[in-house]
This record gives sequence, C-alpha cells and structure tokens, in this order.
Amino acid sequence: MKLFELTDSIALSITCAKKYNNCAFDGCFYYFTVQCSCEIIKTDCCFYIAECYNTCKEYDCICYDEKDQCFWATTKKQSNAIYKLNRNMCEIDCITVHGCVDLIGDVTGISFNCCTDSLIISYCNCVLRSNKESGHSILLYKSNYVQITSVLSLCPNLVISGVKNNEQYVYVLDTTGSVQHSYPLSCENRIKNILFNPCMKNDDKIYLDFFTLKRGCYPYIFRYHSFLDRLPFQPCQCNFNICNECCCDPEDCCEHCTSILESIALVEAGIAHILNCEGEKMQKILRETDNVDLILDANREVNKTIANVSQLEYLLYLKLNALVESGALKDICSENYTCCDAEISDVCELSSDDGQLTLDDCYITELTLQEKEVDCAEVEELKSEAKPMFEERTEIQEVENYEDLEDF
Repeated sequence: MKLFELTDSIALSITCAKKYNNCAFDGCFYYFTVQCSCEIIKTDCCFYIAECYNTCKEYDCICYDEKDQCFWATTKKQSNAIYKLNRNMCEIDCITVHGCVDLIGDVTGISFNCCTDSLIISYCNCVLRSNKESGHSILLYKSNYVQITSVLSLCPNLVISGVKNNEQYVYVLDTTGSVQHSYPLSCENRIKNILFNPCMKNDDKIYLDFFTLKRGCYPYIFRYHSFLDRLPFQPCQCNFNICNECCCDPEDCCEHCTSILESIALVEAGIAHILNCEGEKMQKILRETDNVDLILDANREVNKTIANVSQLEYLLYLKLNALVESGALKDICSENYTCCDAEISDVCELSSDDGQLTLDDCYITELTLQEKEVDCAEVEELKSEAKPMFEERTEIQEVENYEDLEDF
C-alpha cells in the first residue's frame, strides 16, 4: 500500500530564462528563489506570476514562518547563515547556526516547525533543529548513506527527501529522528523542496507539493496526496493555520472591503445623476407640449432607463449583501451589521420586495399639460439622451447573471 500517490503534475512556465531554485508557501502564494539572480518571484495558487521582489542577495532555500509572519532564507555562499526576511523580502535579521560539527556542504532545505517555534535545517548528511533567536542547533538525524535533498516539518514529525543508490526516497521521521517509513519515489526530476498545502485538506487526505527540476532547469510541481489513516502519525492542527491566517489578513480585507464600498457609492452617485436628468427631461417635455403621443413616447424611453437602473440596483444589493454575509464588514460596521443593513435599505429604496421595479410603478399617473408646442426634432433629441447618459455616467458593463458577481 503506497504512502504517497500522485495527484497532479504541473509544469511551471519560466520567463526571460529565469530558473527557479527553491520555493515556499504561505497559505495563499508561492515564493520562488531564482538561480543566479537577486530576486524572488511570487505566484498565486495557479502559479501565475503576481509580483517580483528584488533582493539584496541571491537566496537559495526559503520557508515561511507563520508565527512571526516572515520568511527564512539561506544562500549558497554561507552554509551557516540564516536570513530573516519580511513580507516585502527585505532582510531584517540574521542568525548563525552553531552547536553541531557534523555539517557537510550547503543547506539543502529549511522548514518552520510550528510545534516548537523553531527552524528545521537539512544539509547533505544531516538534519538540525535550530533556535530562531540564538541559532543554537541540535542534531535530529544523520545518515552516511543518504544524500538529503530537502526537509519538511509536518509537525510533530519530519518528512525528508534524499538520494540513495541513485534512487530518490521519501522518509518520515518521528520526533526522535528515527525513520518510521521510507518510500521510493519514482520521479525522474530532482526533488528540490517539499511543501505542505493545508488549504487542500479534506476529511481523509492531506496534500504535499514536491518542487522538482527537470534536467536541472525546468521546474515542475508534483502534487501527491496521502490518506490520513495511512500516515504513521497524526499531523498537529498548527500545520493548518497558515491557510486561514495568511489568506485573511485583516488589513488587506479592510482595504479591499473599503474599495468595494467606494465603488458601490460611486455607482449610486451616477445613478442619482441619471434619474435627476430623466426627471428634468420629462419636466421640459411637459412644459413644452400637450401632445399625448409624444409624452407617452418619451415616458416609454424613461421607463427603459429606469428598468436598467433597477437591474443595476439589484446587482449592487447582491454585491453589498455578499460582503455582509462573508463577515468582511465586521471591522467596519457596528455589531450585527446595523449600519450595513441601513446601507442596503438606501441602496434598494428604488426596488420592490423582490428587488425589481415593475413598469407599472414607473408610468406617469398625473400629467400637467401646458398649451405649448415643441418641435418634434427637439423631442427626439430629448428621447435619445437616456442611453448615452447611462453609459457615460455609470461606466459599468451590464452583468447578465448572478454568477458574474463572483469577481466582485
């Protein structure tokens, strides 16, 4: 019975001959170090490039620290130096690994241990646990037969990859550093890092992302899953925290929520101008003609505009209501969203109970006719004002169905 089973294979695109070297995952985004370049590339969960950070060094291994909400990275030139980076990839601290004399070669992997709030560092022949403040390290695992290529802290245990007799293996280590399980991984690509993806967890599976390089330069993500009942240990809950903490940054949510509310307010201001102009147009027609056919013709055009406005108002209501139901407004609105409920009432005051206006509500019930004549060309000009004014003032594309609201 296999411990890990392949779920998906994803080839990552590289631009401008940039070669990814290693990667980290913060629960929302992937961060790739670049070979022979002082930069770190940020991608979304679909591996589309979102941002590129220029760095002061060419970093190699990297991991995310959920406790301090920062990153830890290494370089190939200094095997005992671990650099602390903020979320903008600016260097803010550095620790020196000491206390172990068994280190051979460069750092091959680094991972954050959420149970002990420490760093797990792998070298070619051993794995250490290092204090984040002092850098003092203790030896967890050592092997003279396996060339270790990466390490993952899946608290309370460790998962490492290594090469033995020209074959790649995955090892599961317990808290004492003893091998609980070894599994040959039939993968031609060289494993560079193992990442735990907590956001993909379901009731009976967990997912691991193996970052690999094909022929030393073409990056691939091999996504494996393992059934929880097959694992020789039970992962701690702290392993899953980054999926919630990182994706729901309160400052980001507040900023995005405010932007959405501002967009709703701007659209409402445009609608107010449109309705005011429609009213002025009808008043002018009523002042200057007593031709009932012309008045009713203009009234039908106004009805069309109001019908479009009512649909837009309903979409704005759904947009605002989605924010309320998601809880994103709780830091802006008062308890129980009382102010939001008031805003919804203001937004929908033109709507009927079902959110739509009926044409009967829009027909003119009382007409004050004045005995003045107006040129038909002027009436046609007035009738044609509604549509261009609607397009110019709202600057919003018409949404055809509720599914289009997902992007909001």
